Amino acid sequence: MRRDGPPPQAIQDLVAMPIEVACGKCGEVIETMRMLKSVKEVARRHGGRCPACGQALSTTEFVVEAGEEE
Repeated sequence: MRRDGPPPQAIQDLVAMPIEVACGKCGEVIETMRMLKSVKEVARRHGGRCPACGQALSTTEFVVEAGEEE
């Protein structure tokens, strides 16, 4: 099924929301992105460790939280 025209407003709102990946140990924001990437890709970009505290980034144990922008 093909749709012409812009995506629905709900989809546009989701795409506009920034996504932050933070370290579970120190809370440092590791990456902020506009397009969703896999957890493995984010960890690989940082050598599998938090750049702030050195904690190993797990690709199997993580939490996803959603909230309003401040």
